Amino acid sequence: MHSKDKIAAQNRRRPPRPDLTPRHAAWGLLLGLVVGLLLSLARMLGFFGTWQLRSADFLHGDVLPGNEIVIVAIDDASAEQLGAWPWPHSTHARLIEALSEARVVAIDILFEEREGEGPVLAGATRQAGNIVYPIIAILSERTGAGLIQAQALLYPPPALQSHAAGLGAVNVLPDYDGVVRHVPLIIQKDNRLVEALSLQVLRHYLGLTQESAIELNDGHLAIGSLVIPVDRWGRMLINFVGEPGSFPAVSYADVLSGAVPPSAFRDKIVLVGQMELTGSSDQHVVPTSHYGQQMSGVEVQANIIHTILKHRFLRRQSLTSDVITIFALALLSGFILPRLRLLGGIFCSSLLGIGYVFLAFSAFNRGLVLDLLYPVLSLSLSYVVIVAGRFLLEERQKRRVTDLFARYVAPAIVDEILSRPEAVALEEAREQEVTVLFADIRGFTGFSEKRSPRQVVDVLNRHLDRMTEVAFAHGGTVDKFVGDGIMLLFNAPLPQADHAQRAIQAALAMQSAVAQLNEGQETLRYGIGIHTGPAVVGSIGSRRRLEYTAIGDTVNLTSRLEGAAEAGQILISRATYERVKEQVQVREMGLLSVKGRQEAVEVYEVIGWRVP
Repeated sequence: MHSKDKIAAQNRRRPPRPDLTPRHAAWGLLLGLVVGLLLSLARMLGFFGTWQLRSADFLHGDVLPGNEIVIVAIDDASAEQLGAWPWPHSTHARLIEALSEARVVAIDILFEEREGEGPVLAGATRQAGNIVYPIIAILSERTGAGLIQAQALLYPPPALQSHAAGLGAVNVLPDYDGVVRHVPLIIQKDNRLVEALSLQVLRHYLGLTQESAIELNDGHLAIGSLVIPVDRWGRMLINFVGEPGSFPAVSYADVLSGAVPPSAFRDKIVLVGQMELTGSSDQHVVPTSHYGQQMSGVEVQANIIHTILKHRFLRRQSLTSDVITIFALALLSGFILPRLRLLGGIFCSSLLGIGYVFLAFSAFNRGLVLDLLYPVLSLSLSYVVIVAGRFLLEERQKRRVTDLFARYVAPAIVDEILSRPEAVALEEAREQEVTVLFADIRGFTGFSEKRSPRQVVDVLNRHLDRMTEVAFAHGGTVDKFVGDGIMLLFNAPLPQADHAQRAIQAALAMQSAVAQLNEGQETLRYGIGIHTGPAVVGSIGSRRRLEYTAIGDTVNLTSRLEGAAEAGQILISRATYERVKEQVQVREMGLLSVKGRQEAVEVYEVIGWRVP
């Protein structure tokens, strides 16, 4: 196979281009750092706050609600049997009697004073001794840290207040995206602290007396042995058990009719409120709301009580921890991705993202809500930026390689250099072993005197063009043209184990090619010198102009050998001969005195290639 074809075939068999060099990999870390800085700044300034809140909503749910809490639903089925809502107080008094075996009953209805009806419901409340009624707070605008302030409090009628086991606020506070995730456990009105309905229910259920003082410090609210994590406003994150309708619920009318016996509520927490009632305004969007489905206020209260009762408390990841996570993932991406190919990078980033989501699930089950938006953005944006940066760096590298070597080597060699950037020192010259070939047209001066300048240039260009083709075919690098001569390098820029053999094959091919070029005209022949040895090879010159070349004694000696060669003669040094003596036929020329060297050089004339 022709040498040029071999190079192309080897290049086709070679696997795709490898990763960036270590220097370029450092750009990956720098880009990762920039991504980390930008996202951390966005996180600290609160950008994409709605998306950030919603990113962790899917972690809620898939938890068994247990059997401690039962909802008695004021629903459409009950309205059909008992008449349009609202119902008389006497109806609610009958319900309280039917719930006599419950440990505590919370009625999520703000009753109004009705003439003649108060004593009936108040009497049932006094008789039961376990009824908790709601308070609705008219809240002030939140400003700074501290407990949420109430402008006014709406209470049930005084008769109910005096006989109730407890009174608690039922307010829930949607976040700015309209989703209820928090509940204020304490609301302040002037100097009075108003507990949430859920706390009043649990006081009775757990046997915590009203005398048990509330302590609020260091991000925790404590009532006796009950300790609840809260934020700087006294709010608790609600850990929702599932979608709306997850808690056990029975119809209000079925309880009154006896279809659901009193024993079904024995020692349970019973919550009474509107649920699946047409026209009800007590509906909320929660993290587990899907397809626009809202959760009734009474079921939100059930989730609050369940969170506290089961100690399924949640706290959000701190800003510092989130920023550290953002930086860690961005820098990790910056370190790994430049070393991977496109599909490998996609797989790695996806794997890291999936791993982080699993970590978020695990942390959620342990009570920590991790930010899912910014860390996932960190991975995604790092991938996009690093891939884009890598593309730009590679294109820059390709341009540099092409600009530097396209004039010197065959296109197949340029492609190979692009596929193996680590094998070529582009930044600085380095010492290495090379085989240098000098060829010069003998008698060209006399030839030129007999022809016009145009004819001389045409002939010279034709010869040099053919010599360049020969050089490229044997993997040689055209270092430069010197008048009517040419200088070639072998074993640079890419390593070639057989560089000496390639140089001699190229020299023999040049001698054959020049005969074809003469075409019966005046004979032009080459004198060629070849030597193998160390030289400094690389980009040499000024910052304004660099050339890829070789310098050193090896180059000088080769030039002297070429100068000593007669027309049609190929002279090689002993250093070259020792590498090719099994393949080349030579004639010993003896010692040659070379200008600038104290010792003579042993020289051989190449006769031809040995036939196997």
